[in-house]
Amino acid sequence: MDYSLITRAEDFAKRKHQGHLRKFTKAPYWLHLEEVAETLHQYAAPAEVIAAGWLHDTIEDTDTSYQELVGAFGAVVANIVVEVTDVSRQDSCKTPDGVGNRALRKTIDRQFLAGASWQGQFVKCADMLSNTRDILEHGGGFARTYVPEKKALILVLDKIRNVRYSIWRAAFDQVSLAEQELERRAAAA
Repeated sequence: MDYSLITRAEDFAKRKHQGHLRKFTKAPYWLHLEEVAETLHQYAAPAEVIAAGWLHDTIEDTDTSYQELVGAFGAVVANIVVEVTDVSRQDSCKTPDGVGNRALRKTIDRQFLAGASWQGQFVKCADMLSNTRDILEHGGGFARTYVPEKKALILVLDKIRNVRYSIWRAAFDQVSLAEQELERRAAAA
């Protein structure tokens, strides 16, 4: 295990996300990155995948470029980060119906992730485990949008399901439990 690679990725991610806060809890954003990296480690991910877990939101949410990641961490890590970066971001205007069409953007992103490597899908499963828990607990009404999106996503992550079934199953089970909780809340309302 190349722990120096992981430590460098941790330091880089914390620096790039300095001052960023989680949307619903206002906790330091790096705590989410740490949770993703720890989950990957628990599921015996290789060092490059754990490093990508620390870095998975740098291109999407900071001024970090792909070239910068290649220079600092190599093409393998940078490519994994690209695989989990939303390709149809709201600010990229890459959707035919324009900015703000969330359903279309999530469909495009889901198709992109379906073609990602098992390593990229590994990171996405760890990210889903962290985010689903956080959004269900703190996200209020947004969970009703988020959880069905993640259910559709987990069903297309075939590569990780075939290579590391345990993390895929954990993410699938968590999303399924979140669906049940939303149904329970709706019935109680």
